[in-house]
Amino acid sequence: MIDLIRDLYVHQEWADAEHWRVLRVFQPALEDDGLRQGLFHIHAVQKVWLARWQGVGLTFPKTEDYPRIEDLYTFAKSCHAALRGYLSLRSESDLQASVTYQNIYGETFTQPLGDLLLHLPYHSQYHRGQTARAMVALGAHMPATDLVVWQRAGRPKADWAG
Repeated sequence: MIDLIRDLYVHQEWADAEHWRVLRVFQPALEDDGLRQGLFHIHAVQKVWLARWQGVGLTFPKTEDYPRIEDLYTFAKSCHAALRGYLSLRSESDLQASVTYQNIYGETFTQPLGDLLLHLPYHSQYHRGQTARAMVALGAHMPATDLVVWQRAGRPKADWAG
């Protein structure tokens, strides 16, 4: 299962980087606050879940901490780098470990790490779909980032330079 989870995270990073490639050159998207909020949410949640898994207290990041789109882009890349590092240290036996955390409403939950690791790529995918739809509504041509597209392309790594 750990190999599947790692695969999902490589896909997640690739798909996020593909969206950022379009966003960074499409001026209407750069000026759309709702789109910016959606992108911020994707990456802020990535950071929050990682902190929960590590047992580190973390307040939810704020959009004003990333005043320029380039700041948010750097934040996105750093979230993925941190997730890669964390997953590189996980083993199959880690997936059964219990993680106790509080949600944004202060409710406490305990779940297996494996379940929580599976949640994050799906959460990102859901919101990435929302941001893609918003960008298309603004006139952008969005690349296909489905899992099967990534698999057919040979499971490429994310290209944050583009």
